[in-house]
Amino acid sequence: MAEAFKRLLGEKLQGQGANEVSTESICGEGKVVGLYFSAHWCPPCRGFTPKLAQFYEKYHSEKNFEVVFVSSDKNESEWQEYYKEMPWLALPYTDRTRKETLSSKFKVQGIPTLVILDGKDGKLITDKGRVMVTEDQQAKNFPWRPKGLADLMKDVKLVNNKKEEKSFADLAGKVFGLYFSAHWVCNGWYMYIKHGVCPPCRGFTPQLIETYKKVQEKGKAFEIIFVSSDRSEEGYNDYFKDMPWLSIGFDAEKKQELTQVFGVQGIPTLILFDEKHKIISSNGRNVVSADPEGEQFPWKLKPLNVIDELTVCTVNDEKCLIYFTDGEEASIQSAKEIIQPVAEHCIQVAEGIDENPPLFFFYTKGDETSDSLRDFLALPEEEDNILVILDIPSQQVYMSEAEVLTKEVVEAFVNNFLDGKLKGRSLRG
Repeated sequence: MAEAFKRLLGEKLQGQGANEVSTESICGEGKVVGLYFSAHWCPPCRGFTPKLAQFYEKYHSEKNFEVVFVSSDKNESEWQEYYKEMPWLALPYTDRTRKETLSSKFKVQGIPTLVILDGKDGKLITDKGRVMVTEDQQAKNFPWRPKGLADLMKDVKLVNNKKEEKSFADLAGKVFGLYFSAHWVCNGWYMYIKHGVCPPCRGFTPQLIETYKKVQEKGKAFEIIFVSSDRSEEGYNDYFKDMPWLSIGFDAEKKQELTQVFGVQGIPTLILFDEKHKIISSNGRNVVSADPEGEQFPWKLKPLNVIDELTVCTVNDEKCLIYFTDGEEASIQSAKEIIQPVAEHCIQVAEGIDENPPLFFFYTKGDETSDSLRDFLALPEEEDNILVILDIPSQQVYMSEAEVLTKEVVEAFVNNFLDGKLKGRSLRG
């Protein structure tokens, strides 16, 4: 059970003074570990650190709670000065590569961020620890394990626009989407005053209705649940009356809970789920826009996929291995034969520990979409058959230096990336 944490944090952690502490000592059954991404130069961090220290002092022993400081300080001197204020352990400042790997793995977009892990196996419990510490200072719900979708929805009465009721259990075996939208929201004062409706929502909702109907007509098990952000029940009713699917009703509290759990940042947002309530795509809006006829429903990724308008949205959100072929059939077929087994193994390992794959696997076919991606990555124009790992959330790209693509080359490239051994290039220039 300690191996997961050793891979994450190394063999030793820094204690106060010159003390070293075994990483193995902080993990185990019943323990909870927080990774605290912070820096002295960051005002919100300096405001939150005393609150976290107070929480830690109170619940460190009672709740088997440990914290590891992962520094974004500009130099070791600043790190040392800041760390003196902290009662917990720290990742050694000199281990910058591991710090970057942790930031990438947990998709840290800003600081302070507190990521909560299960001390038994290192699995993510929540990346919203900062919010939880602030809102639950009595630790009543610690360690803040998120509810599964079935638990979130078990007491919700779903209704259609004819006021007919269903339960979430009635959706068993169906692919479905949570559609976060509203009649009133807009991106600019002019559209709100003149029309009282969100232009993106107004444009996407009719399109989603058409795709929904076409999938239904094909006899596919597909449902959508509308989650309203409308300001009034009247506005909600006026918007929902033309929707052919289900809704949670005008329920601001449940809407807020679902928004927080799934990290919805704006509307319209469509999150697609498979029959087992696992997320197919958090960017269902782009998925539907790329396949309005629903020909590729249920829009699940295969182990190895071609990059096109439907799959490219995954590249924006996840770490992806991409093989840029020259577009010739022989090159594409070779890529499939070599990369497919590695992709399948990666997925099997992830499924075995009930996690999402650490990488998604793609190849290109030399079309306009792949050319645009090549330009974005500033890949050499004169070269074809280039193997890269692209991590847009962390703004990094890693390029293989191998001249010949083999299964062993792909395996080594993937393993070195997952072990934090590759040196990437920043996409920021």
